[in-house]
Amino acid sequence: MKILKLDEDGRRKALEIAESVLSDTYDEKSVKAAVSFLEKRFGTLSSKGVYEDDDLKAFIVYDEETYQIFFLFVHKDAQNKGCGTALVDELRKEAGALRLARIKVNAPDAMIGFYQSYGFEQADQESGENENRVMPMEYLLGKEYIGKTVTVIVDRPYGSFHLHHPDVLYPVNCGYVNELIDGDGEFQDAYVYGPKEPLETFKGTVAGIVYRKDGPSRFIVTRTGETGDPEQ
Repeated sequence: MKILKLDEDGRRKALEIAESVLSDTYDEKSVKAAVSFLEKRFGTLSSKGVYEDDDLKAFIVYDEETYQIFFLFVHKDAQNKGCGTALVDELRKEAGALRLARIKVNAPDAMIGFYQSYGFEQADQESGENENRVMPMEYLLGKEYIGKTVTVIVDRPYGSFHLHHPDVLYPVNCGYVNELIDGDGEFQDAYVYGPKEPLETFKGTVAGIVYRKDGPSRFIVTRTGETGDPEQ
C-alpha cells in the first residue's frame, strides 16, 4: 500500500470509483451531479490516493490550507481494509506538522460511523435527512500529547509586557514546546500554569489543550499531578 498524489489518470480512476460507490445509494441523476461536482473540485483542491500494485483503491480530496476533507471514497473491493484510515492518517500527520488545531469534514450519512470510529466528534448541528444527512465533524489534533512530559522554552515570561499591547502583562509563562519543533521551524505554543515567577524553561505534563476556532492550538503544561486549572 502506498499513498500518492493523484495525477490525471488517478483522477479519472477516482471518478469511476466515486460513481460506482454512489450508485449503491443514489439515483442516476444524483450520481452524475455528484461526480460532475467532484470533477470540478479536482481543479481547486488537493487529492491523494491509496495504491496497491499501481491500482487506485481509495482517494481523498481536501483543502491543503485548512485540511477540510471534502470527499473520501474507497473502492468496493477495498472497503474495511484500512485504506480510508490510511488516508486520514496521512492528513492528520501533515496537519499536525503544520500545528493546525483540527481536521474538519461534513460527513455524509454513510460515512458518519467511519469518522466517529476514527475519533472525529460532532462540531455542529446535522442537516438533511436519511441518506442526505450531513454531520459537521472535527478531529482535534494533539490529543495524543495529553499526559506526556514536555519541555517549554519560555519566550514571554510571567509578568512581562505583551508585545503588541504594552499595558497588558502576561499572567503566565508562555512559550513553545521544545520537543515539537520541525525542520521548517514550526513550533507548538504552550502556557505554563502553576509557577508565579518568570521562567526560562519548564518541564512538566501536558494537562490540556486550548483549541481556538481559527488559529493554532496551545498546550497547557503544568507540574506533574496538577490539573492545569488557570485558577490554581
